[in-house]
Amino acid sequence: MFLTRLDIDGLRCLRAVSMAPCAGLNLLVGDNGAGKTSVLEALYVLGAGKSFRSGGTDALLTRGASALQVYGECESGQGKVRLGFERTRSSWRGLLNGERVADLASLALAVPVVCFSPESHELVSGASDVRRRFFDWIVFHVEPRFAEAHRRYARALRQRNQLLKRGLVDHELRIWTAQLAELGEELEALRETVFPRFREAMIRSLGEMLAELGEPAVLWRRGWREEIGLAERLTMLEGRELAVGHTLAGPHRADWSVSFDRRPIREQGSRGQQKLVALAAVFVAAHLYRHWRAQPPIVALDDLASELDIEHQRRTVRQCSELGAQVWVTGTQRLAALDAWPGLSTMFHVEHGSVRPG
Repeated sequence: MFLTRLDIDGLRCLRAVSMAPCAGLNLLVGDNGAGKTSVLEALYVLGAGKSFRSGGTDALLTRGASALQVYGECESGQGKVRLGFERTRSSWRGLLNGERVADLASLALAVPVVCFSPESHELVSGASDVRRRFFDWIVFHVEPRFAEAHRRYARALRQRNQLLKRGLVDHELRIWTAQLAELGEELEALRETVFPRFREAMIRSLGEMLAELGEPAVLWRRGWREEIGLAERLTMLEGRELAVGHTLAGPHRADWSVSFDRRPIREQGSRGQQKLVALAAVFVAAHLYRHWRAQPPIVALDDLASELDIEHQRRTVRQCSELGAQVWVTGTQRLAALDAWPGLSTMFHVEHGSVRPG
């Protein structure tokens, strides 16, 4: 799928921006701080309802603005789709073909975006929730039951944590423990149907990209001991959980990791090597999406020249071309690596929050 129109207003420095991107490569050129990354954020916000960068809603809103608005039109295998998203400091509203949506999942299905940015190394060096959300994006787009299973588990987890904070063992806590265990096992089963394909693709990609580091391995930790069920583990931990006031085991604590010759890249890899692992993960997600959904997601590459050397820039451009994806790239100038792009391309100049074709 690809966007044919993108309108942005009230997002960081962007005001009254209207763009007509091409189906191939869209290059955003401008000085640092001009608003290039904010355009990529708008892409991401249109589907996810939030940015790929750190900071909450207040950081996204233009100073003095009461709301941000993003509108997009896209072409996909299902035809033309119109999407709109508005967020204030306290609420959000999404539209799909003129109809209001009840949850963000509807927009996420319509605008799948994978992003590589200066923050992407946190896929390796950051907290487990960063990796978990990344992997769940893949599962969400592959398993139709995942969104509802995740929603039900999150609700049960909130209810059980509220009871644990009271510090009392009662009948209600036992009911929610049993329900959380059942929902947690269901959620984990959905993840485990996808992870082998993710692991296989990651090992293949890492073996090509970082062969000098040795044999790659990608491991999954489900969030509780492998040899026992979740219900049993929660029962074992009940005393500690009552003391700390929250649930200590379950799929909300799951994580995946990468190592080379049994040496964790998170602990022993350089920042550059961690970036390449993150880049591999982004493209694995894109390829898996295309495999299961028969079309590529949108690919956003922020500040590519400062994140990768020229050879990895060229390799990245080739992978984007092979994917057949709509690609958005930011830079302070046109990158030499883009000269080999074989398809359609459009350049936009970004300056002081305005965007013009050029």
